[in-house]
Amino acid sequence: MRSRKKTIQRDGVIYRDKQEALDFLIQLEKEKKPIHGIEIVILSDLTIETDMYKTLWFTSQKDVYEISRLFITEKMGGKWNYVELKI
Repeated sequence: MRSRKKTIQRDGVIYRDKQEALDFLIQLEKEKKPIHGIEIVILSDLTIETDMYKTLWFTSQKDVYEISRLFITEKMGGKWNYVELKI
């Protein structure tokens, strides 16, 4: 079994696995950095796939960190293996 990388960078975009994304959210919250969106993807060697039900955009920063944690916790799993945090 191949070990999974915590972060992968492709075309200037950083994708994080579930635990790395949750840890990064804690850092963003401490620094009070805004989050504009979240996109959960299927990341393979050749492609990046997403779905409209795996993407969340924020129009307000109210409760953004808690909403982000819930979204990632509930929506990531199985083949949906990485997330892009749009900051």
